[in-house]
Amino acid sequence: MPHTSISRFGLILAAALVLLAGLVTSAIFLTRPQAQTVPEELGKPVMAAQIEFLADAMKRSAARIAAHPQTLACFASASPDVCQAQAANLQALNQDATVLFVTEGQRQLLPGFLPGDTRKLLANAGRGGSGATATATFNLSLSHPVTGADGKRLGYVIVEQSVPQLQALFDTLPLPDAAAYAELQQSGSGDSAMVLMRRGNQAIKRNVRPTLIALAGTPWQIAVWRPVTPVVESIAPYLLGWLVASLVIAILVAATILAVRNRVADNLRMLVKFTNDLRQQRLRADYPVSLAEFQTPLETMLKLGKVMLGKQKEVSSQARIDHLSKVNNRRSFDEKQKELFGTLKDGWTHSLLILDIDNFKQVNDTFGHEAGDQLIIKFGNALKTCLRNSDFIARLGGDEFCVVFPYTPLDRAQELAERLRAKMPESVELIPGVTQKLSWSGGMSEFSRDDREENEALARADAALLEAKRGGRNATRVRAAA
Repeated sequence: MPHTSISRFGLILAAALVLLAGLVTSAIFLTRPQAQTVPEELGKPVMAAQIEFLADAMKRSAARIAAHPQTLACFASASPDVCQAQAANLQALNQDATVLFVTEGQRQLLPGFLPGDTRKLLANAGRGGSGATATATFNLSLSHPVTGADGKRLGYVIVEQSVPQLQALFDTLPLPDAAAYAELQQSGSGDSAMVLMRRGNQAIKRNVRPTLIALAGTPWQIAVWRPVTPVVESIAPYLLGWLVASLVIAILVAATILAVRNRVADNLRMLVKFTNDLRQQRLRADYPVSLAEFQTPLETMLKLGKVMLGKQKEVSSQARIDHLSKVNNRRSFDEKQKELFGTLKDGWTHSLLILDIDNFKQVNDTFGHEAGDQLIIKFGNALKTCLRNSDFIARLGGDEFCVVFPYTPLDRAQELAERLRAKMPESVELIPGVTQKLSWSGGMSEFSRDDREENEALARADAALLEAKRGGRNATRVRAAA
């Protein structure tokens, strides 16, 4: 069964869009003349801007009152004298408004202010006949929280102001058509709205949907109904443009699908590359993808892959480190020896030093294995401290260590060995109350291009070590290649 490609889906979708555009156009031509258009949005009238400016001014006034030190003192102390003094100040500064203080979690007003609950809006609109304008007295109220120095909310400042000019403003509202109709509405519960004022031809309200203009900062909105035009008559000049636009949309959709297909393919190739790199244990720092759907999963996989490779490297490193001395073990030494032996043919020179801790068996037998282990640990630490970072340190077994000096001739290695002996501590504390003199015997040699086996240099150094031990210990002997 042949596979369906993303490109095929894109072509099918583009053809469907073109067909859909044709069907919609045909349906418009067949639409009955009674069909009506949705009214366009009206520009915001001057009335709306003036009412919103008033609401914003009240909001800023309430904020200033809430932040005033005397207001904070009133809320903090609830003292009648403090509150009454602030009430007198506010009454003098806000003669056209009523200012109320309400404490947090309570309904009573603080001393010095008018009693009563918070009023949201008072509007008593008269109802007239068709085309009549209602008269009303309107009050706009809003609140602002009062916050103490510790950030705790103490209560609210409520500012209420009459808007007697609302009727005059509504009368100046420009209507888009002589047969249009407008209402000033107040938000109610659910989808209902209270009509406060009305003007114009109310008969058209039954046939068309209104354009709503919200008055920010108030519970009011303006609803405007305008006469409608038959659909076919209104859109006939635009049919050709509609068809061209439909074709352009179809082309854009097809191009988008093609681009998405290419990006998906690129991202899948990047995912395959990540999988191959993970298999070969060499992850890159980043695997860039262009689709968000791929980015998060790939980032997660990359993090998990790095953790997994880190664990593998840690396990591999632990397999090459001596568990007691924390230097390289015999396995690591054998690998290093093989690596350096392979470079001899290129003319490189390497040296090595075998070290044997003096009197180790005596320490073990006298003070126990714990003291012997501590001697191994501290001897290894001393080697790591006193040698170069490029020098390779390994524990071959028991109390025997080996230092490889890569790319270092034998005479230079002898100088490094003597410097090591001079820098090593004279004694170390093994266990509480037991201090041991730290001395060692050493045997040195060099890797030679004449060696047939990679361990011949080690054998020469081991023979030199035996000479040092027979000669009284605490010395280094050298046996060069023949």
